[in-house]
Amino acid sequence: MEKGTASEGNGKMENWKTVRGKITIVLISMVILIFANCLTAAGNGEEISAIRKVYRNERRDNDIEVFYPQIKGLDDVEKEKRINYQIRKDATKLIYGELYEKGRLSCWLDYKIKFFNGEIISVCYEGFWGGITKGKGLNPAILTTTVDIGSGKILVLEDVVTDFDTLCEMLIEDEFEGITLWEGVAGNTVSQNYGYTKQDVEVMTKRMKEGWVSRDVTNFDWYTDGSRFVIVISEWNTNDEFAIDLSEVEDILDREFLEKLGR
Repeated sequence: MEKGTASEGNGKMENWKTVRGKITIVLISMVILIFANCLTAAGNGEEISAIRKVYRNERRDNDIEVFYPQIKGLDDVEKEKRINYQIRKDATKLIYGELYEKGRLSCWLDYKIKFFNGEIISVCYEGFWGGITKGKGLNPAILTTTVDIGSGKILVLEDVVTDFDTLCEMLIEDEFEGITLWEGVAGNTVSQNYGYTKQDVEVMTKRMKEGWVSRDVTNFDWYTDGSRFVIVISEWNTNDEFAIDLSEVEDILDREFLEKLGR
């Protein structure tokens, strides 16, 4: 996949529905089989499942399909509803704006559950987003959601990071490994791709605390797979994931959060 454009299958995107079908087949065969039906974890004496759902919208000429998980099995039914509402809302936050209102928005996202142990669920969504324009590709899109199931709260970076200055410095000094594949190759760095220096720590910290805002700015988000802490940096036409072993950042992460991961 060429950075900044959608995969075009045979080299040319005739229309998004055709591409979406091809992408769906590939991703389902490679990834979604693992999570398609139901993933179950035990937490706080409850057996909790993560069930696959989909949001579709073809109103006017919009072409939108977003897959997302919903949890099931909490004893507290109202809390379960609140958590699922937040997950669904987070998964569909690209569905807005002028393109959507004019019926010209294409959006296709699927997800991987990166971590799920009954106390924490961490999800990463990837796909494509953009306007329905003949001959023009779509932009890659990435979103993340991590929920503390016990409190029912979506965890943002400010909830889990205790020392943003150190985190920013580690990113700037490329102590995090670029893991996003572009044309089959990983290895992008924060310093080269985003140009941050030590003079930018204050700006980075402010943006990190704001979390995901919109596709029009540089966004900082995150997820965990239980062994790594992953910072996601995204802009309107590109994104990168930067990972580090949790053992390398335990001193700057919230202790209660780490305990809920089983560390």
